Amino acid sequence: MDYQNIKKDAKSVKIDNAAKEIPDYAFASFYNIEEINIPDSVEKIGRGAFQNCSKLSKVRLPKNLLELQNNTFFGCRKLENIELPDSLNRIGDQVFFGTGLKEIIIPDKVVTIGNSAFTGVSEFTIRDDFNYTVNKYNIFNWLSEPIYDREADGKIPETYQFIKNVVVTILDNDKKVKFKFLIPFNDKFDFFSISHEIFRDNRLDLGLLDRQFQMIRDFENKTKYVYYRIQYPYKLTDENKNLFERFIVANDVSIAKGFIDGNQVKPLIKLESLGLINSKNIDGLIEYANVNRKFNVLSYLMNYKNEHFGDRYAI
Repeated sequence: MDYQNIKKDAKSVKIDNAAKEIPDYAFASFYNIEEINIPDSVEKIGRGAFQNCSKLSKVRLPKNLLELQNNTFFGCRKLENIELPDSLNRIGDQVFFGTGLKEIIIPDKVVTIGNSAFTGVSEFTIRDDFNYTVNKYNIFNWLSEPIYDREADGKIPETYQFIKNVVVTILDNDKKVKFKFLIPFNDKFDFFSISHEIFRDNRLDLGLLDRQFQMIRDFENKTKYVYYRIQYPYKLTDENKNLFERFIVANDVSIAKGFIDGNQVKPLIKLESLGLINSKNIDGLIEYANVNRKFNVLSYLMNYKNEHFGDRYAI
C-alpha cells in the first residue's frame, strides 16, 4: 500500500487487507480522518501512526497485534472508545496521551506500559496480578505527565488541565471487581510524592493512600475517595473505616446533594447503612431533588421516607 499518496484531507481510509505493517507516522496529522478499520493482517503499527488525528473517533485494531508503539494515538482528542486486542503485550510511551478516552481495559497479556500512556483517561481497568516490577514506570506515570511543575498554590498549570482524576478498577483472576479507588490528580495533595512507596511486593499499598486521606483538599474528591473505599473495602483497616464513616455522617447533606446533582441512586443506596440519609435530612433532600428535577433520586427518596419514617408523600 502506498501511504505517501494518501490525501491528507481524507475522512476515511481503507487499508489493504493484505497489509502487514503501518509505517511510522503514516497518518500523523491527518486532521480530517474520522474512522479507520485496520485489517487483521496488520501485525505492526509504527510509532505515531495516528498522532494528532484530531477528528479520529472510531478505530478497530487488528486481533493479532502485539504492540502499540510510542505516540500511536497521541492527541486524538475525539477518540473516546477503543478495544485493545487480547493479543497485546506492550503499550508504549504516550500512546493515548491527550485522547478523549473515558475508559480503557488492559488485556491480560500486557506486561509493559510506557510513560504517560494513558494521560487524560479518567477510568481504567487492570488485572490484580499485573507485574509492576517488570515495568519501566508505575501506575502513576501511566496516567500522568511527570515533567510538569505545579504552581505556587498547588494547582496544575492550565496547559495540563486534561490530566483528570482517575478511577482505577482492579480485577481478580475471575475478572470480577476486586477493588476500586480514586486517584485525585487535580487536587492540591500531590500523590506523586508518595507514588513509588505505594508499590510494594508488586501490590498497591492502599493503606498508604488511606493515611494521606486528610490531605485531600477538594470535597468532591474526598467524597469519591471515601465512597470507593467503603464500597470496595480491600484491606481497609477498622481505624480508617471509622474515619471514613465519620466523614460521611459529618457531611451527610453535602455528600447526598452531590449524588443528587448527578441523579445517582446507587451511591445513596450503598451508603444507606452509614446514616447518609436520616430523619433529620430526608425532607430537605426530597425538596432539593424535586426543585432540581432529579426524578430518579426523588422517587428513591420518597420511597425511602415512606418505608423508614412512615410518611407516604413528602413534597
